[in-house]
Amino acid sequence: MTMRLLNRWRFMGTFRADAPMRLLLAAGLVLISILAGVLVAFHADLRRPPSPPILPVLTDLGGDFELARAGGAPARLQDYRGRIVLLFFGYTHCPDVCPTTLYTLKLGMDQLGKTAGQVQVIMVTVDPERDTPEQLEQYVRYFDPRFVGLSGTVEQIDEVARKYRVHRQKGQSAPGGYSVSHSAYVYLLDQRGAVRALFGDGTKPAEIADGVRQLLADSAVPR
Repeated sequence: MTMRLLNRWRFMGTFRADAPMRLLLAAGLVLISILAGVLVAFHADLRRPPSPPILPVLTDLGGDFELARAGGAPARLQDYRGRIVLLFFGYTHCPDVCPTTLYTLKLGMDQLGKTAGQVQVIMVTVDPERDTPEQLEQYVRYFDPRFVGLSGTVEQIDEVARKYRVHRQKGQSAPGGYSVSHSAYVYLLDQRGAVRALFGDGTKPAEIADGVRQLLADSAVPR
């Protein structure tokens, strides 16, 4: 009887001595699991491409306007709300910058693929005395049938030029006709019509496509 009690005491003592060690082992396993989860999440974040920076709103540029399309139909910038707009100012008699820019825009749209359906390219004339809405529409559609050309009175074009700070100056008459000196920026407008970026002369099609994608990504970010 005494031997049984002694053996039982030894067993209970062994159990009580092992209990703290088992608790430590269990806590260690939990800690290891937590650290493993943190490391997995950390490496997943490293593999995830960084989000592009949000394009700023250029509040000192832009604004709504009303001009005319082919056939005399009025066209307002607000008609394109919900779509990204690539806005360019030029004229049909332009010898170099305008056709080059329109071709660049066409290639940029091609690079966007199906996403191009969310984008509208608009060219506003800086030469309203010669560029009728019909002439302008025919001109821009030579580069891409999706493009829109807008014209108007001299006063209407002057107002739009002031809003977008477009330089335009009519040159002296020559046997081949006069030229018009003008700024050649492409304005990237968001779905609400706000100017978000400017592309200068020499911009590559891929840069324009990337700007559109970045703006679409910005609009997908919850505010």
